[in-house]
Amino acid sequence: MADIFSDYGYSSVYHRFKTPLYVTGLLDEMEPELLEDFFEHMDLSLDLFFDEFRFWIQYYSASQNNHS
Repeated sequence: MADIFSDYGYSSVYHRFKTPLYVTGLLDEMEPELLEDFFEHMDLSLDLFFDEFRFWIQYYSASQNNHS
């Protein structure tokens, strides 16, 4: 997943969120394609907080599951 963050210009975000992502398991069950799609459709600030990221990724994931 680190590569995906980097590919979309969010490597600094990944480095800040590496531990919370591990502890929460937020991306453990997520398909890489969904994370790529998320980054393609969302414009995130590099200064965002982990809770903001968690909210938006869960919101996006739920909305995609409802459309499939």
